[in-house]
Amino acid sequence: MRKDASLEFLRGVAALVVLNGHLLRAFAPLAEGDGDQAAQSLKRGLAFVAFNGGSAVYLFFVLSSYVLVKRYFQSRKAEDLLLGAIKRLPRLAGPVLVAVLSSCILFKLDLYFFSDAAAVTQSTWLSRFGNAPKLLSPETASFADAFMEGAWRTFIYGDKSYDSSLWTMTVEFWGSMMTFALAPIIFSLQGRWMLLSWFGVAAGTFLALQFSFLVCAFPASLLLYSLLAMEFRPNRWVRGAMVTVSVALLGYAGDAVGIYRPFAVLDFAASDIGLRQACVAIPASIMLVYAMLSMDDPPSWLSGKAARFLGDLSFPLYLVHVPVICSLGSWVLLASDSAALGAAAAISGSILAALPLMAFNNWWVQALGALFDKNQTRRIGRHGARRGKGLSKHAGDSSPLLQDPIESRMSLSRVFAPNEISACSEPVASRR
Repeated sequence: MRKDASLEFLRGVAALVVLNGHLLRAFAPLAEGDGDQAAQSLKRGLAFVAFNGGSAVYLFFVLSSYVLVKRYFQSRKAEDLLLGAIKRLPRLAGPVLVAVLSSCILFKLDLYFFSDAAAVTQSTWLSRFGNAPKLLSPETASFADAFMEGAWRTFIYGDKSYDSSLWTMTVEFWGSMMTFALAPIIFSLQGRWMLLSWFGVAAGTFLALQFSFLVCAFPASLLLYSLLAMEFRPNRWVRGAMVTVSVALLGYAGDAVGIYRPFAVLDFAASDIGLRQACVAIPASIMLVYAMLSMDDPPSWLSGKAARFLGDLSFPLYLVHVPVICSLGSWVLLASDSAALGAAAAISGSILAALPLMAFNNWWVQALGALFDKNQTRRIGRHGARRGKGLSKHAGDSSPLLQDPIESRMSLSRVFAPNEISACSEPVASRR
């Protein structure tokens, strides 16, 4: 349980990094530095790790993929995978739908001020509502359209007009489906020969690359189970080095500038800046998560109530921060003529807006868990009644219904956790 809490801490920190990155893009775009401006921006040094939302998104994806099949890894029951796949869309859609409908209300009330604020900060990202595919207005915004986007279109097609941070939801959803499909194969190979499971992970990652490099984090993260199956556990010094290296690598944003100049070698292998970042961020995320999981007794600050609170807050914070930046943060910037005050208002406003959504998200997870557990119990009851007739005949058989009673009492609602990011998915992510 304490190890899981350390992952919640990572998820919460990743959500804060995404928030910081978008604040930088909105209110200080020169410091964020795109293209030719990268060499004069924060991307030159380690400090950018606190603003590198792109790498934080990959950390969300790695966390999501690991958590999604943890129950199946322990039980090896196919119904756990089936329930996970069936449950994934409604689990993500609940809080997403609330966030999208809330954004639609802001559009209808004309409470978005991002266009005027972007004229002051010269932020292209802010002028486009966080790179939304189309700019809405009080006249063009529609509750029916928002409902369709939040309920399913953002997951299937990647729609993000009402909340541009939702671009990660389609990656999160399809990546989750890939994880559910690959987990039985990779875990089976792991039981036969460890190197075969490594080959399976590599093959799954290559397959994902044919669709999108963004999805590669999901099959790649299954390598964590192979690493944990090995008897080797790094000592605290090695773990400290792993954490230091992985955090430094997560500061790389695809631009070979400053201390990241050695990564210029990737410029010859990949012309896409996002692909170059993925090549570094995904292994770094896996290394960081493994370092956390390999700790037998994480410190209290990494596994206590504060860490769990950060994990609970991560997905809601990820969902609401772009609308808050484009509404409250932009309004305060215009009223005060201060980018710093606008950013401060966006931070406090995002946290305050995330709290009620966090309460809803926790309720939604519990409600779905109760619903699916109830249906599963009914099926087990019918199955058990049929099996009961043959108990005297097969008294020596080991019924799967009687195995692992502790695991059988675990709520399915604890399987899923956001991403984030999950964007810049549950997660992350998110409990995603």
